Amino acid sequence: MNETISIKGGVDIQTSLVLDKFKTALSGVERVVSSRSTLPILNNILIKADKSGVEVVATDLELGVKFFLGGKVEKEGVITVPGKTLINLVNNLHGDTVVLTGKGNVLEVVCGETKATINGMSAEDYPVIPQVEGGKQVKLKTEVLEEILSAVDFSVSRDESRPVLTGVYLVSKEGKLTAAATDSYRLGEIIVDVNLGEEFGVVIPSRTLQELRRIMGEEEEIELRVDENQVMFVLPQASIVSRIIEGEYPPYKQIIPAQHTVSVEFDIQEMVDALKTASIFSLEGSNSVKLNVRVGGEIEITSESSQLGNFLAKVPAKVGGEPTEISFNARYLLDGLNSFDTIKCVMELSGKTVAGVFRPVGAENRLYIVMPLRS
Repeated sequence: MNETISIKGGVDIQTSLVLDKFKTALSGVERVVSSRSTLPILNNILIKADKSGVEVVATDLELGVKFFLGGKVEKEGVITVPGKTLINLVNNLHGDTVVLTGKGNVLEVVCGETKATINGMSAEDYPVIPQVEGGKQVKLKTEVLEEILSAVDFSVSRDESRPVLTGVYLVSKEGKLTAAATDSYRLGEIIVDVNLGEEFGVVIPSRTLQELRRIMGEEEEIELRVDENQVMFVLPQASIVSRIIEGEYPPYKQIIPAQHTVSVEFDIQEMVDALKTASIFSLEGSNSVKLNVRVGGEIEITSESSQLGNFLAKVPAKVGGEPTEISFNARYLLDGLNSFDTIKCVMELSGKTVAGVFRPVGAENRLYIVMPLRS
């Protein structure tokens, strides 16, 4: 994303917009506006008005967001102004419409009896957001997209030293859509029966998907476009373009245990409540909690702190197999269990050094794997 935008018809601009729609557009691009970039132009929002309407654009060179607004355009043109200043100003305006008038690099904002001017910069150097026109193009229901992102996004790595793990691996193949994410300590996967008509496998930055979830609102369907280097999500009133993370995603299915020696079914909410309390006493170091699976039909949960004390709780369970003990990071367990929308969960174990597999009962298309901690 290093081309510059083409300006036609000069830089003067005059348009009237519905204030609430303008606020929505600015909210949609707000987190993409850079505040620490070495390129001052990236601190700005671009506003472009022509006969088709008004575009509100922001980019940080990795991610670009564009909103399309209707409105009455008196003069066609383009201008860029500091994003934070414009957002703070407009969020404090009240009324039905706002009038934007730009001359040179100065934008005048008028709403009712309120008037302000903002000094901007030339739009000639503003990076253009490329459009993904070719490649694979599919339609995807937003409820499906929300389902898969809720299932895996929290497992994405925050460690930039392994970039490929900072994204969600999205695969369309043989009439199924699979999403997976891992940070090497836990892994989430979901497989949805949906035939998109195209096959692809891409790693999409988690940040891109988070921004998409923020702006897609109540739309029923979204268009996904994938080419060799970029991915684009197109909604009726907005679009997001992002790079695809390069590199081969690790063959994560190899770490899913093929068999287990212990199967434990428990109530998710009861387990969540116990883990939340146990974590109070395990915040030092690795946030470790120990699960002691008893054949009699319960899971004993313990944690301890050299400063605070210790904790013990028992959660009823259906236990199949041998008794065992295993330690996990409490936060990792809570992240996974809180993402399940079923009442019960099955935990499969194969000893204290093998990853635990968590499967929500009634949602067999999902699994969550957590690596154990040393006791």
